[in-house]
Amino acid sequence: MSHADHAHPQTPSLRAAGMRQTPQREAILKVLQAADRPLRVEEIWERLEKGRSGIPTVYRNLERFVNEGWAESLMGADQVMRFVLCRSSSHHHHLSCETCGRMVEVDACGIETSLAGMEKLSGYRITRHQLNLFGICPACRRANEG
Repeated sequence: MSHADHAHPQTPSLRAAGMRQTPQREAILKVLQAADRPLRVEEIWERLEKGRSGIPTVYRNLERFVNEGWAESLMGADQVMRFVLCRSSSHHHHLSCETCGRMVEVDACGIETSLAGMEKLSGYRITRHQLNLFGICPACRRANEG
């Protein structure tokens, strides 16, 4: 398990992705970089400088970041969509603590064999999958034991 071994550069390149480099986009990326847990759109907006951009603008930019693979949208156990910066450029999953909400990336997937079996049984060609993993982080486990 790793959450920074294959890190993106400090800030994803807006220009290389064909996006205009705007203060709003840079600010949204900085908010995501500073977060240790997935954030709702409203939480991201609240952490931006006041008056910098509206919630619809934040959401549109997050969608662009997801399309570029820089961020991922995750549906929480509470059925609320949250966004997290992806630090790994390779295929990975996110593991969230059910107690404190902190999140790490897990580089290993390990379900390719199961997916191949599902393809064979269904006749589908699986093109992608999304797996949400939940547990209790080491810090919360220590706190509960002490």
